[in-house]
Amino acid sequence: MVTSKRLYLALTIFLCTTSLFASQQFLRVGVAGQTPFINTESVPGGAAVDIWENIAAENDWVFNYTRFDTVENGLKAIVDGSVDILVGDTPINKANLSQVEFSQPFFHSGLRILIADNQGTVQARLASDIKNLLKLEILWIVLAFIVVLTTIVYSFERKHNPNFPASRKEGIAEAFYCVVAIALTGKSVYKGFPGVLGRVVLIIWILMGIISVAYVTSSITSSMTVEKLSNSIESLRDLNNKTIAVVSDSSAEEYIKKVGIDEYPAKDIQDAVSALLAKQADAVVGDAAVLQSFDFNNPRLPLRVVGRTFQVENYGFAMPIGSPLRMALNRQLLKMQESRESQAILAGYFGEANVQ
Repeated sequence: MVTSKRLYLALTIFLCTTSLFASQQFLRVGVAGQTPFINTESVPGGAAVDIWENIAAENDWVFNYTRFDTVENGLKAIVDGSVDILVGDTPINKANLSQVEFSQPFFHSGLRILIADNQGTVQARLASDIKNLLKLEILWIVLAFIVVLTTIVYSFERKHNPNFPASRKEGIAEAFYCVVAIALTGKSVYKGFPGVLGRVVLIIWILMGIISVAYVTSSITSSMTVEKLSNSIESLRDLNNKTIAVVSDSSAEEYIKKVGIDEYPAKDIQDAVSALLAKQADAVVGDAAVLQSFDFNNPRLPLRVVGRTFQVENYGFAMPIGSPLRMALNRQLLKMQESRESQAILAGYFGEANVQ
């Protein structure tokens, strides 16, 4: 009897161990998506993988990875039974829910717009303003007028004003100061030339100075405003008649095609940004989290994420309909969210400000 009990106990332990081992071996995990949710290295990693591995460790799940080139192909593998779960930035939407089940959302996202930040640095803006200023013909006319007046004032004062500086350098500087001061403000200690003719010349001098300054200022302002308005993209409505870079086979490409905006297909976010900076595209439309992460991790590039999030989407882990993994996975995922452990993982990839 004792021997039978021992045999029964040994058989039970063996069967349980074998069953557990078998279930661990057949937990097949597919990975697909964009960086930083899924990396491009040989060993899978990224924000979604980090969260998944935390969940798997807490549940003592053993698994192996299969990489897919697109989320669509990963979902097909779920449907045909090739994998047990798909890890990545898989959108929870009506089309996908008709094929698979999802976990609780682990990330809230949508589409946003990335543009080249034409504002640049202070030095770059100053250089651009000076360049625009030098293109104005009126500026050279004003400068020529100032040079001629400075010469006249210097010659006249040197002959008729005993208190005028004797040194040529100081005399020219004094004459230049008087000309510019009167032209810009209409005020100066310089009284101008004597007599009625002198008063008339001084009045013309002041009027020309005021008109010239006003014209130059308005021309620069108008030029800068037109340039800003013609190149500005701040929201979705500004994308009309623009060429937009999108990652191929992404929800962004699907949306851009649906609304009828010209697209520049890119193989990944790096390729899309390269097209933007090379002026092959006017903006990049993509997953808000991906754009924010790229901007966050490339602070030296002249980029800026603009506008509100549109075409809102939530991301989750996809599983076959009726999967026994769903409850345990959700339990651990909610636990991580309540402890803000998942938010801490995501913040490392996207920045604290971009994680809800």
